[in-house]
Amino acid sequence: MLKIERTCGKGAWLLILVTGATGFIGEQLTRHLLDAGQGVRILVRSREKAEAVFGPLVDRLEVAVGDLQDPASLERAVTGVERVYHLASRINFQGSLRRMRAINVEGTRNLLDACVAAGVKRVVHMSSIAAGGPAVVDANGRHRARTEEDEPAPLPDAYGITKLEQERLALSYRDRGLEVVVVRPSAVFGPGDPDGMNTLIWMVKTGRLPFYLGSSQAVVNLVFVRDVVRGTVAAMEKGRSGEVYNLVGPNLTQEQLLGLLAQVSGGRCPRWAMPVPVLMGAAWLVTLGARLTFRRRALVHPNEIRNWTAPWIVSDEKARRELGLVPTDLAAAFRETLQWFSAQKAERASADGRRRGA
Repeated sequence: MLKIERTCGKGAWLLILVTGATGFIGEQLTRHLLDAGQGVRILVRSREKAEAVFGPLVDRLEVAVGDLQDPASLERAVTGVERVYHLASRINFQGSLRRMRAINVEGTRNLLDACVAAGVKRVVHMSSIAAGGPAVVDANGRHRARTEEDEPAPLPDAYGITKLEQERLALSYRDRGLEVVVVRPSAVFGPGDPDGMNTLIWMVKTGRLPFYLGSSQAVVNLVFVRDVVRGTVAAMEKGRSGEVYNLVGPNLTQEQLLGLLAQVSGGRCPRWAMPVPVLMGAAWLVTLGARLTFRRRALVHPNEIRNWTAPWIVSDEKARRELGLVPTDLAAAFRETLQWFSAQKAERASADGRRRGA
């Protein structure tokens, strides 16, 4: 394993472990830490994956090959580490509760047990607003923004349930001497991800999003990946142990969000809304068809419809106040994402052209 000869702070050696480093957010966080002069070790399933993601930068990283379900590999990964960013998690709205718990909950338990045994001082655990749940309904039946202090109410799917179990487990390790801070990002977009929410952004630009999901007035929350990275690092540096912080963007209706995106991209907003009952009915039929034909995943699942159409109204007041996190201007973030996406599309088209001409 490559040793990084680097000092941080007041001449003291500080080594940071990042799990989930080859994922969308994890890659951006790892690059940020390297740019800040930190010594970084990443936990990956294979060195080849790390090399594919980081390219020449992998030579500046310590690469620990392991898995959340392999306690021995985790013991090696945390040796000599003082701080851990735990991002590794399974995101699957169609997954079974048993399989999701094995990775999200028991895998986290394995990691935190290793942290305690190795004397790790501080962990920032990345959860999700899915753990807290959508907007709170007040006594008058109106929606209000969910805060970190509200009693969690995740939607009834394995992802939200296990993310809540995961963060509660992480926070319980404070009783064993570990400082733990939890961050909950909303739906993340930005340069570096060819899929996910960026797909929605490109569909609006190209005029291929036919309808609003449920209602044009349904509230959604997207957050720029760079804000998630900044908020996660701020949580490590000055977040209070035992606390949860929402890392979110502005609460906007679909009409407001997609209207802004259409304005920035020169694209087109949907012209009509597909009612939730119709979306749910179609999702149930597609899911049934997948089961009858023994496919592991359906094109769309009712759990995904619930998540897409729930009122994700979330407060960022605590992160602003305690972490100093001010979200990036959304229009500017969209522009940067579209520029990256356009460059990726052009590069892919050029590569395809070279292959055809060879």
